[in-house]
Amino acid sequence: MKLSKIYSNKGDSFKDIIFNEQFNVIFGDVKKPEDRTKDSHNLGKTLLISLIEFLMLKKIQKNHFLKKHEDKFKGFEFYLEIKLNSGEYLTIKRAVEDSSKISFKKHKEKNQDFRKLNNSDWDHFQVPFEKSKELLDALLGLMHIQRWNYRKGISYFLRGQNDYNDVFQIEKFSKGDDVDWKPYIAKILGLNYEIIEKKYFLDEEINKKSSELDKLQNKISVKTEDYDRLKGIIEIKESEVEETEKQIERFNFYKEELNINKNIVEEIEENISFVNNAIYNLNYDISKIEESLAENVKFNLEEIKEIFDQSKIYFSEQLSKSYEELIEFNKQVYAERRKYLKERLLKLKEDYKNKEKYLSELNIKRSELLEFIRGEDTFKKFKYLQNNITNKRAELIDYKNQMQILDSVLNLESEMQILDDERNDLIKQIKQEIKEPNEVYRLIRKSFSEIIKHILNQSAMISIKLNKLGNLEFNADIVKDEKTLETTSEGEGTSWKKILCVAFDLAVLRAYCDKEFFRFVYHDGVLEGLDNRKKKNFIEIVKDYSTKYNIQYILTAISDDLPRESDKKIEFVDDEVICRLDDSGDGGRLFKIPKF
Repeated sequence: MKLSKIYSNKGDSFKDIIFNEQFNVIFGDVKKPEDRTKDSHNLGKTLLISLIEFLMLKKIQKNHFLKKHEDKFKGFEFYLEIKLNSGEYLTIKRAVEDSSKISFKKHKEKNQDFRKLNNSDWDHFQVPFEKSKELLDALLGLMHIQRWNYRKGISYFLRGQNDYNDVFQIEKFSKGDDVDWKPYIAKILGLNYEIIEKKYFLDEEINKKSSELDKLQNKISVKTEDYDRLKGIIEIKESEVEETEKQIERFNFYKEELNINKNIVEEIEENISFVNNAIYNLNYDISKIEESLAENVKFNLEEIKEIFDQSKIYFSEQLSKSYEELIEFNKQVYAERRKYLKERLLKLKEDYKNKEKYLSELNIKRSELLEFIRGEDTFKKFKYLQNNITNKRAELIDYKNQMQILDSVLNLESEMQILDDERNDLIKQIKQEIKEPNEVYRLIRKSFSEIIKHILNQSAMISIKLNKLGNLEFNADIVKDEKTLETTSEGEGTSWKKILCVAFDLAVLRAYCDKEFFRFVYHDGVLEGLDNRKKKNFIEIVKDYSTKYNIQYILTAISDDLPRESDKKIEFVDDEVICRLDDSGDGGRLFKIPKF
C-alpha cells in the first residue's frame, strides 16, 4: 500500500496533498530568517504524521492535537486516499467530532474528491471503530503479516521524532512487553515468529504457575521431600482413629487407660516437675534482683578527704578530680544497671506468672486423668474417648489437607518441568533459526549494510542473538573492525541513529517490494544535524531505492536542513515537494488557521 492523497472538507484551512509514487518532500521554508518570533519547526510537518495515523484509525488520546484542540477542529472531516497493492484505490473518511464512525469507498481512479459524496454512495458508511479496523485490515490485504492487523507495524513506516531512539523498538512499544513487538520483527526478518511468540507465552505460563506454587507452599509446613513421611503419619493417625472407634463400640477402656497412665507418668508429671523447678529458679532470680534494686551505692568524697587528713596524707587536687570522675562513672554504671535490672525483673515476673498458670493447668489435667482411671463412671470414660477421637479426627483432617496441597504442589512442579522442557526445546529451535539465516534476513542485512555504507561510508550490521532468558535481542551497529566485529558507539548519536532507522526501514521495504506488504515510509526530520556530505549521500540513496524498488519515500525537511554545494543550497525539484510550508503566517502552515 501507498499513500495517494489527503484532504479535508475545509479546503481553505487544509490544502489537498497529493503524494508521488516514489520520492516525496514535505518542505518547510524560512521566509523571515531575521524575525526571531518565527519558528520553522512549528509549521505542521510532524502533525501530518499524526493526521495520517488518525486516518489509519489510530485511537486518539487526549494529547493528540485533534483532541487537545477540539474546539479549533470542530466540523473538520478528513479523507485519506490509499493505493492498494492490487492497483485499486481506497478512500477513508473520518470526522473529528464523531471519530468513532468511519466510512470507506473503493475506486479505480486516483485523485478522487469525495467531499460531497452521498451517504448511500459510500461502500461502507459510518462503520463503528473496532469493526472499521477489521474492515480496513481486510481491504488492505497485507497478507504477509496476516498474523497481526495492519496497525501493529504501520508506525514503523510513519516514524516521528520519538521513533528514532531504537531501530527495532518504536515509541509505542517502549512501555509494553517484548512479546508485543519482537515476534513481529522476527516475522519481518524472516524468522519463525510462532516459536518465538510461543516462547513468550510459555514464560508467562511458567511465571503464573511459579507464583501459584509459592502460594501453595506458604500454606503448608512440610516440603515435597517429606511426602512419604506425611503419608506415614496419616496412616498412623487413621489406625489410631480406627482403634479408638472400636474401643468406643466395645466400651473397652483398657488400652486407653494404659495410654493415659503412661501419659501421666511420662509427660504430665515430668512437665509439672520441670515447671516447678523453673518457678523456683524464677523466684530466686526475682528476689535477688529486688535485693539489688533496694541497695544504694554511696560514696562520700568529703569522708575520704577527712580520712586522708587524719592520716596526714596529702590529698591533691588531681586525686580529688580523679575520685570525682570515678564517682560520676559509677553513678552512670549504676543507673544503666538499674535500668537493665528493672527491665529484666518485668520479664521474669511475666514469665513467672505464665509458668504458674501453666502449672495450674497441668495439675487440673492430672486430676482429671487420675479421676478417669480411678473412677467407675463408664459415661465419663465414654465422653473422654469421644473428645479424644474428635481431636484425632481433626488432626487427621489437617494432615490430609496438607497432603492434598502437597499433591497439588507436586503436580504443579511436574507441569512446570514439562513446560520448562518445552521452553528449552523452543530455545534450541530459535538458536537454529539464528544459526541458519533465511533469504529475507540475508537480503535485509545486505541492503542495510549497503545503505549505511553509501550514506556514512561506514560498515554496519544487523545481528540477532539470544539473551540470558532465551529471548531474541536485535542489534544494528556501526562496525569499527570487520575482522573482530568490534562495534563503535557512533551509532548511539542522534543523527546517526536516525540513519540506522532509515536504513532498516528501507532495507525491509526493499525485501518486500514484490509482496503484500507496506510500500511506503514517512521519515520526519532525518536531515537535522547531519553532516552536509552525508545529506547528499542520504538523498541520493533514498531516491535510488525509491526508483529501483518502487518504494514511496516521504521526507520532511526545512530549508536549513538542505545540503549545500559551494555554500549554495541544493534545492529539491518542484515535483518532489508535495507540500510546501513556510513561516509567513497562518497561510504558510499545514492548517491555515490561527496558531494552536
